[in-house]
Amino acid sequence: MTIKMIASDIDGTLINNEHKVTDYTREIVQKVRQQGVEFVIATGRNYDSAVEVAAQLGIPNGEMGIVSLNGLRVENPLTGYSEHGRTMTFEECRKFEVIGRKYHMGVLYCLEDIIYYHMDDLSFQDYELGVDEDRMTFFNDRATTLKINGLDDIKHIFDEGQEILKMVYIQNGDYTELVKERVAAEFDEDFVLLVVGFGWAEIMHRDVNKGDALVKYAATRGIKPEEILSFGDSDNDLTLIERCGCGVAMANARENLKAIADDIADSNDDNGVANYIVKNILKEVA
Repeated sequence: MTIKMIASDIDGTLINNEHKVTDYTREIVQKVRQQGVEFVIATGRNYDSAVEVAAQLGIPNGEMGIVSLNGLRVENPLTGYSEHGRTMTFEECRKFEVIGRKYHMGVLYCLEDIIYYHMDDLSFQDYELGVDEDRMTFFNDRATTLKINGLDDIKHIFDEGQEILKMVYIQNGDYTELVKERVAAEFDEDFVLLVVGFGWAEIMHRDVNKGDALVKYAATRGIKPEEILSFGDSDNDLTLIERCGCGVAMANARENLKAIADDIADSNDDNGVANYIVKNILKEVA
């Protein structure tokens, strides 16, 4: 396996269930970078949040490639690379608002620095079942999240030229799994529904995805798809696993991802990314 680039998702993959990069993972990522293999983060998080994880890896701000927002934004300040994908129009958001209400989903509208959301009280109570405390703290942080009555409350942001980067449906995790296919069937062919966490399903334009964004970035580095090793655990990692020469699903990954993966790594709580790199990459380039 000749690997020149490694790309990893964050949540459920690179970090453990305490939302931290372990010392061992940091050590291995640093070691493989020293061997000349480029390490890239590919996440559904926004860019600033990904930069915080890069810092946990011991990589200073601006010194690595980051694919954020499921491929909507790709940046490497060190090389000057910057690509931004297609965002969502008011009319598109309206369609998904209507579908979300039909299925009793909470609806999130994600901007660069704030998330607006609306959800009826009973559905919100259902969502809380099984969700960890960190996620609920997220909703209580009025600096980054703000409850609204509906899309009309924020129509002005479209008029001002601000962009909706992605939309998210939230509901009880078991309920989301039950209705996800019915919900997705109401989308037109230009959009996909990606279940990326318990009761958390993201709406993205089909042309905006991690796999295509990463391969395009890698080409500017002189790296072919078959020279990329990727790690993921959820629906938004499907293209990441498909497009790369070796796509690895975590032991804790969704079953549909495992079904298409070339290999399976240990879980995110067992240093799966680091263990796989040690076993399959470092021994080769050492």
